[in-house]
Amino acid sequence: MHFFVKDSADFVVTPPVQCAECHVRRLALFKPLDPEEVSVAETFRSGYRHLKAGSSIFRQGEDIKEVYTLHDGWAFLYQNLVDGGRQILRFILPGDFFGFQADIGNGVRIHSAQTLTAASLCVFPSSNILDMVRDHLDLGIRLIWMTAHDEAVAYEQVVSLGRRTARERIAYLLLDLFHRLRARRQNPNEIHTVEIPLTQELIADACGLTQIHVNRTLKSLRNDRILELKGGRLHVPDLEVLSCEAKQNYNVFTKRPML
Repeated sequence: MHFFVKDSADFVVTPPVQCAECHVRRLALFKPLDPEEVSVAETFRSGYRHLKAGSSIFRQGEDIKEVYTLHDGWAFLYQNLVDGGRQILRFILPGDFFGFQADIGNGVRIHSAQTLTAASLCVFPSSNILDMVRDHLDLGIRLIWMTAHDEAVAYEQVVSLGRRTARERIAYLLLDLFHRLRARRQNPNEIHTVEIPLTQELIADACGLTQIHVNRTLKSLRNDRILELKGGRLHVPDLEVLSCEAKQNYNVFTKRPML
């Protein structure tokens, strides 16, 4: 198998594990495939990349040639405005499949993707994904489910930016990330602290706020003992209280399907 190498300082060419042994497979596109099918699907992968923090994965306006699964680290999707502003659309966690668009193979990127931390990702040519879906019905169903899930997340983002207050937006963003992170751990209900490498600038760009507003709001949430974000760690004493602060139904939120 041949792997792409763009810059030896940023990329490695050897995948660390086979897909069947991957620790994020239960969250990723290949989840429904049995080990034999996974070994076949592995041949569709064109590369495995390791990127430094702050590296571009793809840019708005580029042709769509690849799709990705994040193996390790954090990344985010964003869109730039003509005045230099930036709106973060979604934070990408290990197991997340991204880069897929409706006009794949015949269109351009409508947003950009960048690593937030050092990150590793599996790379698939976009045409290979379509071939895999044709060959594996379960994979196609999984892709439809994941696309529908992403659509629901996008709707929540619209609600948050359009109807939630600044405090509620920040509470919802951190609630969502906390829920996604602890779902990737054993005994999630016993977890109250997770590692989260977000700066106030990133939170501001995700919530459509200024950094000053974010700073004040985080202090307010901490003083009210709703949450504490400090030193790259997010502590949530009571998830139900945070859900209430975010104007989010606790029972619906905690029972929503996870990738």
